[in-house]
Amino acid sequence: MSTASRIFSIGLAGILLFAGCHNKATKQVQQQHGKDTTKAAVDTISPRIAALTSRIAGNIRDADAYWQRGKLEVLQRNANAALGDFTQAINIDSTKDTYYYNRADVYFTAGRTRDSKNDFEKCISLNPRNTDALLKLGEIYFYVRKYKESIDLIDRALKVNRYLAKGYFMKGMIFLEEKDTTKALSSMQTAVEQNTSYFDAYIELGLIYAHRFNPHAIDYYNAALNINPHSIEPYYDKGIFYQSVKDFDKAIECYNQLLQIDSTYKFALYNIGFIHFYKGDDYKVALNYFNKAIISDSSYTMAYYARGNCYEQLKDYKNALADYDHAIAQDAGFEEAKEARNDLKAKMGK
Repeated sequence: MSTASRIFSIGLAGILLFAGCHNKATKQVQQQHGKDTTKAAVDTISPRIAALTSRIAGNIRDADAYWQRGKLEVLQRNANAALGDFTQAINIDSTKDTYYYNRADVYFTAGRTRDSKNDFEKCISLNPRNTDALLKLGEIYFYVRKYKESIDLIDRALKVNRYLAKGYFMKGMIFLEEKDTTKALSSMQTAVEQNTSYFDAYIELGLIYAHRFNPHAIDYYNAALNINPHSIEPYYDKGIFYQSVKDFDKAIECYNQLLQIDSTYKFALYNIGFIHFYKGDDYKVALNYFNKAIISDSSYTMAYYARGNCYEQLKDYKNALADYDHAIAQDAGFEEAKEARNDLKAKMGK
């Protein structure tokens, strides 16, 4: 297999894989590298907590005060204090579904799914029409892949309020997990009908159409950008779509727009390098982008392999071998890198 064929076959497969699963990963990257455009707000929470603390000192059986203080502590990301206050509120008055809901939500955020599940169930037993609790419990079942139970809870919430965009979105995600893209498409479209600012639903609609190589994907990504023009996710997904249909100029344009928001985003850097390598128009430019991807993430195995391919095309065999060796050292099962190394050694007569 030629060098160009080898990197294209594995590179495109890797890119399409990223397109299929990159939602969660991208959001994590955004949290780590995205620009914070929020302005520092005046601290209005601490005085309110102090007032509630004073109120509790005057009446240690004031369940509502504990509950109100717990909600403020959630805003301050003080989970332990919030849990303590919600628990105290429940100990004083165990008839309020909202007390259980808020404690369950903190448990949920902390990854304590069993405790969260128990509290959401108690909340629903006290108030079967609490749609937030029904959807949250449905989300827990979704995460453990109990899709029937999740759908049942979502449908119960939608019977209470048929305009719940989140309910339709969640059903769409379940249908995607079950590989039923037709039902997923219908559910996601209903979600954006109920909430025209539903960013995540527009992204999922774009991904569904992109999987079908349908240009309507771009319309949904642009809708997401209209909601959040500083998000890297729609730009990346647009780039992936254009790259998958080999409209490389538009793909590079999208990646460059993304890099204006986050200049260290390794997948965009890698993909621009990949496009230049595949087109064969400038291996030095491709090499530069693979370098940047590696600077962004020194453990980016695929970038070492791709850079090795560039070095090989530029007849810098020493650096090419070093990059193939590095890729194999990071991933002992990287067969394409092993093949590239063996072919190059044969070419060099080693």
